[in-house]
Amino acid sequence: MSRRGSRHGRRRRSVSFLCVLAAGAIAVPSARAQGVTTLEEALRTALTLNPNIESSAAAAAAATSSRWADWGAFLPTIDARGSLSQTDFTNVTFVDPTGVAQTLDPPITSIRKSSSASLTFGLALLNPERIANVQAGDARENAADFRLTAAERAVIRDVKWSYFEALKQKQLLDVSERQLTARRQDFEVTERRYRIAASSRSDLLGAEMDLSDAELRVLDSEDGLSRALRQLQVTLGVPVTNTDAGSVELVDVDRVPDAEPLNADALVTSALALNPNLLALRQDQKAASADLWSAKSSYLPRIDLGYTLGRSKELGRDESLLDFSPANTSGGFVIQGSWSLFSGFTRKRQTAQADRQKRQAVAQLTADQLQLEKDVRDLVKELKRRSQRLTIIQRNVSLAGERLSLAREQYRLGSIPYFNLQQAIDRLTLTEQALFQERYDYLIGWASLEEKVGGDLGQGAS
Repeated sequence: MSRRGSRHGRRRRSVSFLCVLAAGAIAVPSARAQGVTTLEEALRTALTLNPNIESSAAAAAAATSSRWADWGAFLPTIDARGSLSQTDFTNVTFVDPTGVAQTLDPPITSIRKSSSASLTFGLALLNPERIANVQAGDARENAADFRLTAAERAVIRDVKWSYFEALKQKQLLDVSERQLTARRQDFEVTERRYRIAASSRSDLLGAEMDLSDAELRVLDSEDGLSRALRQLQVTLGVPVTNTDAGSVELVDVDRVPDAEPLNADALVTSALALNPNLLALRQDQKAASADLWSAKSSYLPRIDLGYTLGRSKELGRDESLLDFSPANTSGGFVIQGSWSLFSGFTRKRQTAQADRQKRQAVAQLTADQLQLEKDVRDLVKELKRRSQRLTIIQRNVSLAGERLSLAREQYRLGSIPYFNLQQAIDRLTLTEQALFQERYDYLIGWASLEEKVGGDLGQGAS
């Protein structure tokens, strides 16, 4: 079992490295203030508290414990038995030597007492199923370990999804609040211009309606942020507490990774070799092959060795029943061979079921490999497309901001109507919203690709 323990230690260290790698793939500034949650802290919390991790860890622990039974099948069995018996009887009739029933007068009444103890050793000399069970058990333990790793990677992905979604909602709230501030200023300017007859009543009503719409967008954005924070808490595995805007401060990433060096072919190769779900399915296939061999071995004969030590004693009527050291001793061994020639086709059914499981495991592995390759290639293409979109949208934000500054100055001087100012404000708002949508969807897609590939995307970069 020491070999297994060392393997668990190596796996745990790899998971710790994975957590650091997952958090370090996107640089995150450190934060010490109360109520501030960084991505690194969120990942550590989820890997400790998320219930999916606990469920997979329990399955891995159970698979490890079952290995004792697999190896224990090669050891002798030991059974200890003991008995104390007392029988009170009365004989009224008997059959004489001529075969005629006779009646005793008076009846015979007596007590029969006995005590016995035995120690039996058994050892299976020929039992092919044991080897198959060891191989199947080893494969199932490996599969459980890989599924635990897969669960940890999935939790890391889900935490990043929830964290980036919350950041996106926070940025959209900031945009809504900035827009609300700008709408207030524009309303004040329009109101002053209306007093001096420089703006129409229609412009004033439009500015007031735009201010109300901005207030509604702030309310909606606050609700979106609260829902995103609640989802983040669920993903972390912590109680859902106060999620009002400002109750939890998230630390934004200071850069986004570059998708240009990603090589789809190299990433597919890495994913097919390292994805823990595929590794678990390969172990399932090995276990199914061992189960099939175990089912077929039921057609072979068995040989068992047994050895028994015993003590017993018949007790008199007046002797104490509690005699734990009987005087009579016995000992003997037996070599027993058995061969089930016909069992009602139950072995054929077991063999067919084992063959079905093996074929299904092979088919599932093939299907998941094809799906994984498609997903990886789709994500690489999507990330490269989003990277280009980010560059374009960032330029549009800069242009829209400059255009709005010019429009505000022109409107203040009265050279353009309010409608033109409204268009400039709306354009900047839309481009800023598009920028944050694209930025965090890009990061969410990057986290999905990391989970598919099974580690550092640098392995698939060229």
